Amino acid sequence: MLQIFLIILIFTSNAMASDKGVAKNNFENFRDCDVCSEMIVLPSGKYMMGATEEEFRGHDRYAFMYAVESPRHEAYVKSFAIARFDVTRKQFAAFAEATGFTGKGCYIFDGKEWLFDTHADWKNPGFRQTDLDPVVCVSWSDAQKFISWVNARLQTSKAAIYRLPSETEWEYATRAGTTTPTYWGVNPVDVCVYENTRDQSARALDATAPIADCTDGYVETAPVGSFRPNPWGLFDTLGNVSKWMADCYQISYWNFSSVPLPKSEACALRSIRGASWATIPITTRAAGRNGLPPDKRDSSVGFRLAADLKR
Repeated sequence: MLQIFLIILIFTSNAMASDKGVAKNNFENFRDCDVCSEMIVLPSGKYMMGATEEEFRGHDRYAFMYAVESPRHEAYVKSFAIARFDVTRKQFAAFAEATGFTGKGCYIFDGKEWLFDTHADWKNPGFRQTDLDPVVCVSWSDAQKFISWVNARLQTSKAAIYRLPSETEWEYATRAGTTTPTYWGVNPVDVCVYENTRDQSARALDATAPIADCTDGYVETAPVGSFRPNPWGLFDTLGNVSKWMADCYQISYWNFSSVPLPKSEACALRSIRGASWATIPITTRAAGRNGLPPDKRDSSVGFRLAADLKR
């Protein structure tokens, strides 16, 4: 009887933790400054990176994505830190005020197509945001300026240097020990509990695009952390905004390197990972990836900090 009681108690405790969105880990965390992100220290580990053919079963129209997300392979990641949330407008505003950054011109969605608006920027991305929404309309180059500013402000920190995550690190952090296409499992309607993507709320914006058959309550961005975290305590890894990665974008993993080139290296495209408020369901997967020119600004793209750890 005691054994049965303990099993029931454990099951109930786990269910309550899941209901509250509590991550099942005790990872170290730290925050170096008032404009720094809260960082989660992830352990080293291995995982299978990339998509399986099964993920595209019944989605022949999008089968081309499999070539971009394969071959699936074992990847090793050393311990590093990654931000719990995306960089917010409030954080970016502090940088812009201190440095005089402007950055005009951004691609926004008008309900039919993505158009370049010369007046749009991170303060005016074509829709209303709060200070706690993720910053958008920032290019890869803009993100590097923010990161350089943060690093220059820190005299002592637990991180050796802040940077963007690599693709290998990002997928590792997003999967958080899971092996399904999304960290919450295989039920497509569960997405609205965990992420802000293109759902029924987006019908008001575009009635023609594929949507998730659920409602998350947001047409565009939501304040960071509005939904449940993944098992490692990271929020919005497959929704809200897509994120710039450190890597040059490569089509497929045939000649892929898990170590990004130096940020000074010229790349025609930089990698983008993670889904956004504008992402259709088939692309909302841990293996999903894309690339954009490093100077392009887009109202569905932001960034998140990563860092190497001092030894």
